[in-house]
Amino acid sequence: MIIKDYQLDKIFIEKDNFQSYLIYGPNEGLVREQANRIKDKCLSTKKYELINVSGKDLDANADFLYNAANTISMFHEKKLIIVSSLKDKHIEQIETLIASQPLKIVLLLQTENLSKTSKLRKFYETNELCFALACYEDDIKSAMKTLDQFIIQNKIQLSSEVKNYILQNLSNDRMITLNELEKIKIYFNFDNNIDLEIVKELLNDASSNDLNKMNQTVMFGNAIKSSVIVNKLLTEGVSPISLIRSLINYIIRVQSTKIEMKKGNSFDDAIKVLRPPVFWKDKDSFQKHCSIWPILAINKCLSNLLETEIACKLDSKLAKINCEKSILIIASSGQKYFRN
Repeated sequence: MIIKDYQLDKIFIEKDNFQSYLIYGPNEGLVREQANRIKDKCLSTKKYELINVSGKDLDANADFLYNAANTISMFHEKKLIIVSSLKDKHIEQIETLIASQPLKIVLLLQTENLSKTSKLRKFYETNELCFALACYEDDIKSAMKTLDQFIIQNKIQLSSEVKNYILQNLSNDRMITLNELEKIKIYFNFDNNIDLEIVKELLNDASSNDLNKMNQTVMFGNAIKSSVIVNKLLTEGVSPISLIRSLINYIIRVQSTKIEMKKGNSFDDAIKVLRPPVFWKDKDSFQKHCSIWPILAINKCLSNLLETEIACKLDSKLAKINCEKSILIIASSGQKYFRN
């Protein structure tokens, strides 16, 4: 059965016996957040024994999950079994356990994005005994909700200017967003005099600098250096979607500026429409990209990147490969515009 996040609390309260959830999606932070909601509810009662299971455990022993659920606990009334790193090949073990419906068990499957053809996803979406919750990238609406909750919970005040800047610079991944907001809370220590320039510094961390460096390097047509930066970011845990989105946003800013310049505006006047504004250190590089890249080439780059983003969402296993390939194609295209 497909459910929404607001239904989790009601389902947990109403179903006192066997419960099973599949929480999946490309937004790894939101997957963890929703899984932790269930985990916290269970463990706060002191009645649950926590059992963590991985796909490797299921590979090593086909009966591992069934035995874990049906073994009597000496110290707890109930069990919370969290299964991670699952694959479709484990579907029979999941089906066997759910068919037996062991009493006082909460089975929580926590995994990455699943395609529509996934056996696990299909089973949970169509089985009335199970609940499937998808976690996609945060859009502006969900980002605003997260920010508003942060403001209320921490009893702070933000000017509209600071609030808008934060919204424009938050990640699409919920966990990264919460970490960024936590940095702001810790720095200001509930002081409501929150300065915009300091917020900019706090949010402009190493990965953001590397993303900006990647965008500029790609647009300058340096394929080799772009490959090095892309691999560094992926190795550090930055998601392929974040890399793609960052480059899309940069190219859209170039596109918007070129459109304003075609209307007869100077470069300085054209960039006034951009939010957030162009950082002064990046202005020269940005101006060169706006001046030299043709609008048709920019449109083609955006189209290819949007297709890549969709491909990354549909197949998370090939996401890193597709991400790097798409970015390097753009860098290679830029070589003809910035020949030494």
